[in-house]
Amino acid sequence: MGIAAQCVETLSKGSRVVAHSTNGGKPIHLFHWFEDGELRTTFEGPSSRDGNTPDELVPLLREVGFPLTSEGEHDESAPDVDRKAAVLALAERLTGIRVTESLIRDATYELGLVPEQPAEEWTSVVVDITDAPRERLHRGWTYEEMATASDRVRAEANAPVVITYNEPPTRDRSEHETDE
Repeated sequence: MGIAAQCVETLSKGSRVVAHSTNGGKPIHLFHWFEDGELRTTFEGPSSRDGNTPDELVPLLREVGFPLTSEGEHDESAPDVDRKAAVLALAERLTGIRVTESLIRDATYELGLVPEQPAEEWTSVVVDITDAPRERLHRGWTYEEMATASDRVRAEANAPVVITYNEPPTRDRSEHETDE
């Protein structure tokens, strides 16, 4: 298991973490379900699952449209499915959070740089979601944008906290005279 998976295991203690990632249009789509510090199910293709309870999601995988038999094998006779839509439906069922355009558009994204960069240089990160009605949301950040955002957040975090006190406004003389 990689360092990222170990970190997510730790973060999921006492809660649930569901993650889906894709490799920028390349044919790699990974799904991970962590529950209370345990990797329950992970897969690239839903018929080849791994984790501590790899078959627990089979009924749910079938319900959201993945072409699987009741035993969890690939069902050749089933129609093809939009994998992104199916995996987002799976994530919604596991978390209760519906991924909508406004959720993605209005969300606050926490971006940062990992000091140990991969061997190959990377230039951007892209969020690309196509929902069931085939509406697409696409947003990318360049390495430079992420570095600038990371530097800004780091500077804000290290900035001193300044507390100012503004005295309440004083009443002018005419107000005093009318109160008497």
